[in-house]
This record gives sequence, structure tokens and C-alpha cells, in this order.
Amino acid sequence: METVEKDYPLGMQDFAQIVQGNYVYVDKTEFVYQLTHSKKYYFLSRPRRFGKTLLLSTLEYFFLGRRDLFKGLKIDSLEKDWIDYPVLHFDLSTVEGDSSNLLKSDLEEMLSEYEEKYGISTAVEGKRASIGQRFSKLIKNVNAITGKEVVILIDEYDKDILDVLRDDKKLEKNRKVLRNFFTALKANDKYIRFAMLTGVTRFRHLTIFSGLNNLVDISMDRAFATVCGITLGELDEYFQEGLKCLEENLNLNRTSLLDALKQKYDGYRFTSSLEHVFNPHSLLSAFVRKELRDYWVMSGTSKVFVEYLSEANFKIESLLEDWYDENTLGSTFDSKQPVPLLYQTGYLTLQEERNGLYRLTVPNGEVRQSLIEQLMPLYMGISKSIPVCLLRIKEKVLSGDIDGWLTELQAMIASAPYHLLTKDEENPVERFYHLMIYQVFILLGINTRSEINIAGGLIDMVSETRDLLYVMEFKLNGTPTQALKQIDKKGYALPYSADGRRLYKIGVSFSSDTHTISKWKFKES
Repeated sequence: METVEKDYPLGMQDFAQIVQGNYVYVDKTEFVYQLTHSKKYYFLSRPRRFGKTLLLSTLEYFFLGRRDLFKGLKIDSLEKDWIDYPVLHFDLSTVEGDSSNLLKSDLEEMLSEYEEKYGISTAVEGKRASIGQRFSKLIKNVNAITGKEVVILIDEYDKDILDVLRDDKKLEKNRKVLRNFFTALKANDKYIRFAMLTGVTRFRHLTIFSGLNNLVDISMDRAFATVCGITLGELDEYFQEGLKCLEENLNLNRTSLLDALKQKYDGYRFTSSLEHVFNPHSLLSAFVRKELRDYWVMSGTSKVFVEYLSEANFKIESLLEDWYDENTLGSTFDSKQPVPLLYQTGYLTLQEERNGLYRLTVPNGEVRQSLIEQLMPLYMGISKSIPVCLLRIKEKVLSGDIDGWLTELQAMIASAPYHLLTKDEENPVERFYHLMIYQVFILLGINTRSEINIAGGLIDMVSETRDLLYVMEFKLNGTPTQALKQIDKKGYALPYSADGRRLYKIGVSFSSDTHTISKWKFKES
């Protein structure tokens, strides 16, 4: 019997449509079984376009008792009781949050649909009810009418918080509306079988869930590390046809293709578990279009992300080298502390964990390209055409063309507005130059460390490629010769002398007159 090639459900978020159609479905139903046989209330945070909506859709059909849709999937052999529960599913991504009146109106319309379905009045004790009162009445009456506990699913709960996050007055008004709405969950616990909320931001510092102490946050729970996203094993299991097509279209063998896919779309890690996941939207887009492009970035950049970064005062160096606890990563956005924003929106992800503390990294090449295009102009004040220059720099760094990449950096630094040099109060000028070079290397995905302590002193910067090592010393109004002498005198290159790669010592001088790199010298060790 001939096997029919399946299509890819790009942009599809309805579980039934996917499994009933000729579409690939990555079986995540074991997580549905875990969720529905453990706690009662859950919260999950993941970046946009990461499969949260499909997860809630899968949960909805499970609770509707649609066993026919789950035939052959993992949960089919696990679940013994397929009970049809009433489900109240609210998708807040479609709600207009620019004003509290519009938010309230849209929520009321959602409630009205269920009230009409079950024949429930919108009034409470003959009076016009608040949305919280209506939601509470709806839960109680649906339970009474069906004789069954109610399932509540709420998708993108924070969309209407994010829309107005920089407007304090609108933010507080939206919070009050949502707080009133979500109060129904706390007040009607005995009528609720299961509830799950999803969003981008973590809820712990928002008062809209005040009192709902039993809401279990599984965002960083090891047991649910891969509940959204696609693992390398799932890639191999479900996407053989897509991989073959990409091999042919890109003229790559399987090993090279997998390396390219991992570099471009893999690397997301949300818990202390070591397993990474691919961005599902980007991976499916690559299979549909048969080419590797920056699909997640092309699907739309968060307005909040751009606005907050334009006001934030931070250094990539500290973001990637510091350690953060779970409370910091789960806190709400603050222009003075951009880490939660960058982590929760998917621009940074977990790199390693030690004793409950986490260090972050840029997950993959696709996200790195987005940071190049958005972060560099915002933070450095340089032209948005700079990504073209950065790609030239990377090629020259990888090939060992030291004169070439330093010439490119010289022009780039010269284009930065001089007023930015005062951002760092301690030795601002030299520090700024140093940071610009460091950030360029980091955003290009070149393994780079800054201010490394060794027995002989403090190395300004070390960068590594597959074949090359660069040990660098920077001087303001000094000479490259002085910088090279310091590298030799203090033995900065000694820790790397047995590495086996070609090692270059590089001395770079900056000029306070021209506000850029003035001269450089290098020698191979």
C-alpha cells in the first residue's frame, strides 16, 4: 500500500482539524494525560508561536471526550475514562486591549456566547452584573445544567496587559477588568474540574490572579520541558519526508542539514532539563517553503520588545554572563531589568543551571539575526543597515582576515553617536568601545569572553572559532605595540597555547579624538 505524504499544519491550531486532515501531528498527548491526572489549575508561559494554543485545543477535545480523535496516540492507551465535560474556552489573543472598555466589551461577548448556548441570563439577582459575576454565574449554572464539573481554558491571558504595558493608566484599568474576570476561578473551585491559562509573561507579580494560590506554574517544570516545541527525536520521528525534501532542495546531506536546522531553529531550553527544542513555527515553515529563512522573526516582532529595549539601559555582556534565579526570570518587565522581557519573549533562553541559578544565551541563529537587526541600532545608535556590515565582519573573523574585520569595526564604531559614550560612568569611553566589539562578536554567534581573570591579570577579550583563537588587549590613546607587550608580559596567551588552533595576539588602540579604533597590530603565536 502506497504511503500518502502528509502536509504540515503551518498556522493551524485546531487539534481536530490536524488529526482528521492529512497533517503531521507531533504527539504531545502524554503531557495531556500528566496534566489531567495531577493538579487542578495550571499556568504555562512560552514565547509566541510556540504551540500553546494547540496544546489548549488538544486539552479541549480530550475533555469533550472525543476519544475518536486520539486513536493511535499515546494517551489512547493511557486514559481509561473518557468523560465528556463542559468546556469554557477563552482566547484572549483576539481581545482588543487598547482600552478597558473594549477589553470588557470583548470579554462580555465571549461570555454571552456561552450564556446563549446554555440558556443562562446575563443578570445576577435581577441587576446588571459585572463580568466577574457573570463568569461566576456561568460556571455555577453550567455545572448545574450538565451535572458535571466545568473545564476552563484561557489562552494568551496577558495579551491585554502587554498591549498597554507602557501606559500606567490603561494598564491599571485593564488589570482591574481582568482581576474581576479571573476572580471567578477562585470563587468557584468546587464547580471546576480543570483550568489552564497560557501566555508569554509569567503571572507571579501581576495582581490579576490575587488569591488564586493553587495555580501551578509549570513554565520551568522539568516534567514539562518539551510540552511545546519540537525535540530532535521528534524531528527524526515525524519529519522524514520534510528532511528528504530539504536535503534535495538545499543540496545537503542529512548530517549537514541537521546541523543547519539546529543552528537556525534549535536551542530553546525552558527548564533545568538539558533537552533543547526547536521553534515549531520556524521548523514547519522551513518544511513548507523548502528553504531556511528567519520565519519566527518574519512573523512579527513584539511591539513591547522594541519599545522596552529602546528605553532600557543594559549591556549584553552582563546579561549573558550573570546568573539569575527563577523569580527574576519570571518577573514582569522593567526597563531597568530587561532580562525577564528577553527571556520570556524567547530572545534569550537557558544555557546552564547551577544550584537553582541560571545563565542565559541567545538560542539560535534566527534569533541572533533579529537581535542584530533590532538591538544593535537601538542600543548603539547606529544605522539599521548595519546587519550587512556584520555579516562581512563574521566572514572575515572566521577566515582569519584580521585587518579586514578590524577595518569594518573601525567604520561601525565611528558611526555611533558620541553621546552614547557617557552610558558607562566608570571609564566610559574605553568601556564603550570594548563593549561594542564584544557585542558584535556575541551577536554574530562567535564564542567570546570578556575581562577574563588569570594569574597574570585581566584579559580584555578572547574569541574562538573552529580554527582560530584571538587574544585581544585594548588601549585608549595608547599604541598597539603597548597592548601586544602587555599580552606577552602578563602571559595572556599562555592558557591557550596548547589548544591546537591558530592563535593570534591582537593589540588595538582607540582614539578619543576620532572616537573609534585608530590602529592595531597582531602576531601569530
